[in-house]
Amino acid sequence: MKTLETERLIMRNWEESDIFDLYEYASVDGISDMTGWPRHENIRDSKIILKAFIENDIEYALVLKEENKVIGSLGFHHRTADTNYKAGIQREIGYVLSKAYWGRGLMTEAVREAIKYAFEEIKVDVLWCGHKTFNVQSKRVIEKSGFKFYCDGTYESFDKSYDAKKYILTKDDYHRLFVIK
Repeated sequence: MKTLETERLIMRNWEESDIFDLYEYASVDGISDMTGWPRHENIRDSKIILKAFIENDIEYALVLKEENKVIGSLGFHHRTADTNYKAGIQREIGYVLSKAYWGRGLMTEAVREAIKYAFEEIKVDVLWCGHKTFNVQSKRVIEKSGFKFYCDGTYESFDKSYDAKKYILTKDDYHRLFVIK
């Protein structure tokens, strides 16, 4: 994937040397509640996930420039909120941010750059995004990034099912909201 850059972040491919940064945020209580993957109990858990990130090449490492540290991830997944929705290329944006960096607008900054990349480089027709109903932080990022509510749904995670909200951003919405004419 192409490296992306914002004012405060570099979004790049994962590297093996990122293992300790990944473990640092993935092992914190509360992160797994928001994402749906289990809390990393040891470095081995992080190694398994890091290997998948590197091999699948769909997940960006979010590096905070001022600290040169991975503080989260953002990925483009081949999922949709509605399998009956007809459009050409569709992707879902998923993301996680270290709890230590919440409330600074970093994820909104990353998501907006990812939206631009998705529509201008990947040439998607539709982007999806969603959150568990109790995840108000993610809801704010989604709404600030221009997505519109699409439907209620569920999110299946290992042995649990959660109520979720699903959002959509079409190519027309992107051009109307973000492309200066």
